[in-house]
Amino acid sequence: MTNKVSSKIIADFGRQWTNYTENTGYYASIDFLDDLFGPLIEKGSIKGRKIADVGAGTGRFVKMFHELGARHILALEPSSAIDVLKESTSHLGNVEYLQTTADRLPAGNFDLVFCIGVLQFIPDPVSALRAMREALSPKGRLFLWVYGQENNRAYLSLVRPLRLITARLPHPCLAALSSLLLPPANLYSLLCRHISLPLAEYMRNYFKQLDQYSRKLVIYDQLNPRMAHYYQKEELKRLLEESGFNDIRMYHRLGYSWSVLAGYKGT
Repeated sequence: MTNKVSSKIIADFGRQWTNYTENTGYYASIDFLDDLFGPLIEKGSIKGRKIADVGAGTGRFVKMFHELGARHILALEPSSAIDVLKESTSHLGNVEYLQTTADRLPAGNFDLVFCIGVLQFIPDPVSALRAMREALSPKGRLFLWVYGQENNRAYLSLVRPLRLITARLPHPCLAALSSLLLPPANLYSLLCRHISLPLAEYMRNYFKQLDQYSRKLVIYDQLNPRMAHYYQKEELKRLLEESGFNDIRMYHRLGYSWSVLAGYKGT
């Protein structure tokens, strides 16, 4: 059953990233990556490092890591978007590609493994995290970003029932729905500048900085997958410890998500 669900989720993102191939503006910027890192990683520490990007999609973060001076980047993408990824990043020269799932990430003595916005869509996260741990060098670190459950109750009460329908819509219908929802989302973002509404910090500090193409993509991204897990802090910490990680540092980003930096036992 897990493999069946995983295959469907991979297909969901395959259609997303083969239809939304552009990475533009703040959504594709080093400033955004720096905000994602928060106090956990200095962006300058990527220079000269050997990196794995788990769930690379269209290559948004691959390009950022290259710009920051990564020595070598393994871009892992299980979906049909692997072709988009290759086309958008093949000119970089220091990128290796692998079309497989996170639990099959090969041991590679990586300085840093990044799993950004991916773990919440993996039905068997322990297998994936153990593979990431095994891929690290003795002093390597995993950087992880996931949706958080904290402060998201109102949002989840809306989006979870909606996803039961939208995850099964064909792409043209879901794209049209995302376009229809864009004006209300823009209005909500404006209201959040003046009123303390649910997700106000996210809307003020992230959504408002996106261009309209990226805003529509974010809406589509929220409605597309048939499964998304929202992690509580202690739940996520226990999961990492069960997978063999220690020295776990966590950052509650914009009040709605968790950025994590972790090593593993023996380092």
